[in-house]
Amino acid sequence: MTPDELAQAGFISARSITAAPRYAEGHLYVHLTATGALRMFVPFDATREVELSTGHLLHPDVLYRGSVRDAVALVQLAQHWSES
Repeated sequence: MTPDELAQAGFISARSITAAPRYAEGHLYVHLTATGALRMFVPFDATREVELSTGHLLHPDVLYRGSVRDAVALVQLAQHWSES
């Protein structure tokens, strides 16, 4: 996923909190919803999977870990979790 695709899906960069050890090896993005915030972690290593999570930054509730083919799929995932 590129930063532009993430922006199309409603995610914004969360650079100020990527110093948390869990997120030190990639980029963290946040998507604000009516029910709270979703985080998307995109690792620098393209062979690793992205992670969609909520909850505490250091002890997140992982909602999805895997690949996302494009922005449309990411939007669908975000909508699914924000409606749950």
